[in-house]
Amino acid sequence: MQAAFQQAVARGGGRIVALERYPLDRAAMQEPVKTGRAGRARRRHDLHSRWRRRGPRRVQALAAGGLNPRKIQLIGTGLWDDPRIFGEQQLQGGWFAAPDAAGFRAFSGRYRARYGQDPVRTATLAYDAVSLIAALVKTQGQQRFAEEVLTNVSGFAGIDGVFRFRADGTNQRGLAVLRVTPSGGQVVSPAPKVFAPGT
Repeated sequence: MQAAFQQAVARGGGRIVALERYPLDRAAMQEPVKTGRAGRARRRHDLHSRWRRRGPRRVQALAAGGLNPRKIQLIGTGLWDDPRIFGEQQLQGGWFAAPDAAGFRAFSGRYRARYGQDPVRTATLAYDAVSLIAALVKTQGQQRFAEEVLTNVSGFAGIDGVFRFRADGTNQRGLAVLRVTPSGGQVVSPAPKVFAPGT
């Protein structure tokens, strides 16, 4: 994730002033918090790792160390798309990348009507995988699983938005940037509907 972040900043013409890692132990993270905030009021802190178990402690430690959300823009991952995050006072205004929620809401409604229960959040991955295989078998003939078909630069449309596979074995998804608010994720930048040419 760090490498992807650094590459994205460089592509956008930005410069990373510093990266700070925080130990998992609450007491041990106090020193990095204190030294990290000195003279770097605009740096972004990423609190994504193992959020559900350790995130609240990290936020509390940052707050105790002088974190001021008005001066420091917090950023996180899709793990922040969680009602527990939206209720964290110190995370209000933080940004995170996640799929547009509209696709999952529609999928959940159909799933609930058919099975009488809510799907797990990752159910869309399985659904998209099976749907893609079915579409390729139907439309691509003998070349359906050829590398050039699977790595089509235009990608494929899924429940959570556009996605594509790269020749190096990684994948890319079109994600929205959302802001943490008490009522849920508020869109700062919408998810792309298609991949831009040349990206």
